[in-house]
Amino acid sequence: MTTRKYSSRSQQTSLTTAVTSGAVTIPVVSALSLMGGATVSTGQTFTAVIDPDTALEEIVEITVVSGNNLTVTRAVDMSGAAAQDHSSGAVIRHMIIGRDLREANLHIEATGAYNDGTSTHAMHGLSSSDGVVVGTTATQTLTNKTLTSPVLTGTLENDASITFEGATADAYETTLTVVDPTADRTITLPNATGTVVLKDTVDTLTNKTLTSPTISGSPVITGLSSAGMSASSAAPKDYVDSILGSATAASTSATSAAASATAAATSASSAATSASLAATSASSASTSQTAAATSATSAAASATAAATSATSAAASATAAASSATTAAASVASISTYAGNALTSANSAATSAASAAASTSAAATSASSAATSATAAATSATSAAASATAASTSATSAAASATAAATSAASAAAAMTNAVDKTTFNAKGDLLVGTANDAYAALTVATTDGYLLSASSGAATGLAWTAAPSGYTAPTIGTTTITSGTTVSTITSVALSNASLTGTLTAGASSGTNGQLLTSTGTGVQWAAAPVSLPSQTGNINKLLTTDGTTASWSGAAPVAQTTEPSTLIDGLIWVDTDGSTTDAAFIPKSTVTAKGNLIVGTGSATVDKLAVGTDAQILVADSTASTGLKWATPSAGGGWQVVKAETTFTSVASTGTTFDSIFSSSYNYYMVEIKALGGGTAATDDLQLQMLYSGTTQAAGYYGTTFGNAHGGTSPASVGTSGAAQFTISPDASGSATTGDRITGVINFYQCHGTSATAAWQGQLLQGYNYANYVFAGQSSTARTYTGFLLKASSGNISGTLAVYGLA
Repeated sequence: MTTRKYSSRSQQTSLTTAVTSGAVTIPVVSALSLMGGATVSTGQTFTAVIDPDTALEEIVEITVVSGNNLTVTRAVDMSGAAAQDHSSGAVIRHMIIGRDLREANLHIEATGAYNDGTSTHAMHGLSSSDGVVVGTTATQTLTNKTLTSPVLTGTLENDASITFEGATADAYETTLTVVDPTADRTITLPNATGTVVLKDTVDTLTNKTLTSPTISGSPVITGLSSAGMSASSAAPKDYVDSILGSATAASTSATSAAASATAAATSASSAATSASLAATSASSASTSQTAAATSATSAAASATAAATSATSAAASATAAASSATTAAASVASISTYAGNALTSANSAATSAASAAASTSAAATSASSAATSATAAATSATSAAASATAASTSATSAAASATAAATSAASAAAAMTNAVDKTTFNAKGDLLVGTANDAYAALTVATTDGYLLSASSGAATGLAWTAAPSGYTAPTIGTTTITSGTTVSTITSVALSNASLTGTLTAGASSGTNGQLLTSTGTGVQWAAAPVSLPSQTGNINKLLTTDGTTASWSGAAPVAQTTEPSTLIDGLIWVDTDGSTTDAAFIPKSTVTAKGNLIVGTGSATVDKLAVGTDAQILVADSTASTGLKWATPSAGGGWQVVKAETTFTSVASTGTTFDSIFSSSYNYYMVEIKALGGGTAATDDLQLQMLYSGTTQAAGYYGTTFGNAHGGTSPASVGTSGAAQFTISPDASGSATTGDRITGVINFYQCHGTSATAAWQGQLLQGYNYANYVFAGQSSTARTYTGFLLKASSGNISGTLAVYGLA
């Protein structure tokens, strides 16, 4: 019987790929979530529904769960409806279906009965025609029941008889009848296999002994002969007469029997001696001790029986004959005991062989000991080799120490351009230059979403500002910088810590070498320097000093600092000369690994790099990020966003999967801009549209209409699409995509935003070479999670350039 499993903690999941109506294995995102802790074994099922509450809804039963792959039975309890195709992303969830409720209702409505021996009770799940339920301990009467291989225990009570049907259910039965007893009677059947002999049947008895029987009437015993008789066989009279002859011969036989009895007694004595020898053998062979002792005891008992038989033979000739027979049997037993004694002797021999084997094992152990000694000698040799290797390793260690010292010196040289890590104090700090060979930390914005922008008034030249609501052309001073223009004159601007390159005109002059840019009170001008610097010739490694009036070169050269300072001193730049790239106070240049990397503080005296974002992304403060910063696409205020930039295709049968993976849940509406299109082989070629879902083309179920008219036309033409394999956008795909004959226009898509739906579209095209204008609207009647589209001509190839935009 199938067991259905249920879970109150099941969570819906979705298909990872599309499945066809014939698939019996379906992949899902999370089988663990769907099963909600339930497991299915052989004979168990778990009910689920795919694409619930849609035209594609299908009930399945899960029979096997393997990772995220489910083995299912399709189209369960669907009134004959067939299994469906389902697209990638289709929802699948656990549910109770109508069948579960119907069966429970049938169980409640069905009423049978149960009798406990004293009264009858109503019971759900049984029809009243099923009769009364049988209890295991209740006293009840069974009618029309067949017991297959029953085991009946206790007292079987019946009015008079038991009837057996036999192997064939027919009109013939065997009835076992009991006469009404007047007292307790017991009939015992032996523990044996055989056939019961009946009083009134003719039977042949084999191997039967009649003890003190009374045979009446005139019985006839047949089948007796002298051939093959044994000592206990019945003999015919003529056979006895031929053996005994007469009464005299019988007397002689009796005397012979007495002599035989005496001989039997002697044999019994010999048997007793054999028993004693057997006991001795048992003592020497421990494994046969019990058997030998038993044999000896049996032999002694047989000897006593033989002596008793001999005495009885002397008393009566008839008894002597019987005793002789008994003695003969005893002799046979004695032979058996002698055999047992031989077995004991063999066991002793086996023990001796075992001892010999033990001696051999001892010899083997001695050989093993010799082998172990040899191995010990080998180990000693290996130890000597290990000592030599250790000496070699020590030499190598010394060489490694020398190399480490050399590496340390190289590392000291590599620290020349390192940055002090302690500059960073908190998560989000940025390392920003403030002047030549000077830098400072810029603290991250305290408000998420702020943008990093240039700020000439800030010490670092950068500042965190709120994102602008819209774009405004930048200005310098009162001069507006318009896109695409060249500015040669800037007015009303204040420069602070600015670095200027090229030629700077102040007033009417561009200045001469050695002049300084000075203020006139109302503007700026180039003027001679108020002081002059001494010549640099011949003053290598000297310091420029001043006495307050005149500057000069000092004779003292800078002294190298051989140890790292414990703290940094304002106005001094310390250069690390020990070559280490791992000093805690500096940031190694190797932190930067690629173009666009930013060094960002992640905490006090800790930094990390932030990889550059994609084109058009901006740097945004984000307290949840490890660096406090992230690259993000700026919000466009709800306008159209580029989904796929301009894409050109040349002479293709169709655009194929070029425009697949376009539709998603990110946008509700999509606009395809046809910048240029053309290339059909004739003016009668249609320009056609088909939808895509995960790389598969939807090739059926298209409906809609296209209207159009050429320049100067008075009767607009229309093209209807009904249940076709594609939708006709335009009845004319000819023209050139690279000239004025090209087709331009837009296609707007709806209901293509990441869920199973019937996609719809509308748009307008302009045919360049005849100025024809076409408007159209259509729909795919098949609900799917569509991911893209393709364009093609009814014959020939097409070329063009398209771009796709999305609107949330």
